[in-house]
Amino acid sequence: MRNLTEDRTAENLVDAAGERAKSCVDAGVDALNAVSGKARKIGDSADGYVRDNPWLVIGAVAGIAALVGFLFRGRR
Repeated sequence: MRNLTEDRTAENLVDAAGERAKSCVDAGVDALNAVSGKARKIGDSADGYVRDNPWLVIGAVAGIAALVGFLFRGRR
């Protein structure tokens, strides 16, 4: 049989673990929101650049695609 002191200690440990888990989840949500906001700003900036310079971006993508094709072409 367990005594009352052991039960209270166990309950205290469970409560402390629950509070710790909640604070970790809250910290994770805050970090996710911060990263999400930064990613949105970067995406909006990139979108504006592409809209302002479409041909430059098309040329850069074509050059990168040619380089990747050259690197992975293999020898015959």
